[in-house]
Amino acid sequence: MSKEPRAGSVQVAGVAWLARMIDKARLDAQGEIEQYDLEYPCPMDRGLLRELGLSGEEFQQIVMSSENDEEIVAALKERDAIKA
Repeated sequence: MSKEPRAGSVQVAGVAWLARMIDKARLDAQGEIEQYDLEYPCPMDRGLLRELGLSGEEFQQIVMSSENDEEIVAALKERDAIKA
């Protein structure tokens, strides 16, 4: 069983909600999100995804191909989704 997603106020690369969305995308891909009564992508996720210029599926692929937050941030920077 995975751990509960981080709070929306936790920032990754200075972006609020990103940590929570990373955790939710991973839980969804692993088929474990329902145990937390959550949805991915939820309306808050969709808002951040729009800002990043990514679909939920694209973001989930980045998350699942990355080992940690730093690799996810690097991939987002490569796509110019977030600034350095």
